Amino acid sequence: MDKQYSVLEDGVRDLFIRAVWSHKTQEKQAELYMKRYILMKTVEIICASLTSVGIISTIFSDYLFLRIFSAVLSLGAVFIAAFFKAFDLQTMAKANKEAACDLLIVRNKAMCLLTSIKLQSKDVTEIEQLYSELMKEANEVYRRAPQTTAEALQRANDALKIQGDNAFSVQDIDVNLPEALKKGIKNE
Repeated sequence: MDKQYSVLEDGVRDLFIRAVWSHKTQEKQAELYMKRYILMKTVEIICASLTSVGIISTIFSDYLFLRIFSAVLSLGAVFIAAFFKAFDLQTMAKANKEAACDLLIVRNKAMCLLTSIKLQSKDVTEIEQLYSELMKEANEVYRRAPQTTAEALQRANDALKIQGDNAFSVQDIDVNLPEALKKGIKNE
């Protein structure tokens, strides 16, 4: 493979692994939001149910602890309702999932471009133009993508088995590519 293809390949491989990493992080963030939503919704339902039971039971008994218990549960339900008003976890999860899907498209286009480079099925100028367009597309996806948390990043790291902060070895990238596109495999 001549030097121009090799330089383009390195650029596309970098774009590819960043899309893989970001895609997984966005997915993990969406999962975190949905787990939090389900947990809080369950607690909200339990609080509301127990508050109702507590209030009804105060009609038939005059225990102070039942009134206090009902008041505390009611405050818990109000807190959760206020949290849901302030943070729409379902919408946040949807935004992360959409960003993950957009990054999957970028990743797949990068893989196609790597295939073209390996096969040298397009000339260098055409590949360079496609690479430039894909970089613009990726930049737009990153610009629109919602923030992620350190926990999502750690979960993505665990899922992908990548070690290192934005320093990707050939092996790190190759672990996520099909055999024929791995840098470690020589063309036959």
